Amino acid sequence: MDLKKIAQNLEREKCSKHNEKPKATPKKDSIDISCCCQEFRTKLTNKMTSEIKKEVENDLKKLFKGFR
Repeated sequence: MDLKKIAQNLEREKCSKHNEKPKATPKKDSIDISCCCQEFRTKLTNKMTSEIKKEVENDLKKLFKGFR
């Protein structure tokens, strides 16, 4: 899973209230998100969760494709 790619995608978002972009820092197995407000953080956290889920599903499909 490429957390750096996910963090870059999160940093492309802008807060609808404050017109500010977040700072997303990939860590060992997570991403730290710094942003202007809790509402925006919640939106970004949901997006991050969704993107991580897609990455894991793709990784599993690739892994099990070899077992057919």
